[in-house]
Amino acid sequence: MGRVVAALTDRSPVRRALSASAIAVTLWLGSWTLSYVAAGEGALREVMAARVPGDLLQAGPSLALTIFGWNLAFGVGAIVAGSLFAFGRVSIGYLAPWWWALGYGVALGTNSFVLTVPGAKVAPRLDILWSHVGAREILAYLLVAAALANMHLWRPRHWRDLTLARVKGFADIRLSAGEVACLAGAVVLLFWTARVEAAGVAAFLR
Repeated sequence: MGRVVAALTDRSPVRRALSASAIAVTLWLGSWTLSYVAAGEGALREVMAARVPGDLLQAGPSLALTIFGWNLAFGVGAIVAGSLFAFGRVSIGYLAPWWWALGYGVALGTNSFVLTVPGAKVAPRLDILWSHVGAREILAYLLVAAALANMHLWRPRHWRDLTLARVKGFADIRLSAGEVACLAGAVVLLFWTARVEAAGVAAFLR
């Protein structure tokens, strides 16, 4: 556990991103395997559909920008908010992309996507990492979480005492060149995935 914490809080954002990604892949494959074996097809489709605004898929030519803006506001926004806090030395910002990796695995294992083809449950396989847009989207979120992992302002005084103690102020936040590069890469990746996702939605609805 000490090595994991050290990797997630390392001075290098690249090592932090690699460590967080390894945990995400483990969670993703585990939830995918369990849901594929134990859950029925479409088990979470209504839950997944409830997270998508009804007019989002009707955004027409601006759909890519709509998806991009949605992911920035709610995806990146959740990570930024979480990154203001830490439990021990580990940023709470990591929890969001790890949770989404779990959900993504369940969605794949049960074919619970909003737009999908019935009977298309997918058995676990690694090529989904580069052939499915969801994996790249989660990677972008992991880059954001890793870049901001050491910027927390509050954390509990002790693991048995959840009273928050302030450890720094907003004016003390400094991002290194590597952390800025991770954030920039995440934004570019999110924009690219939004375009790919929008093209897929348009093709599906034709």
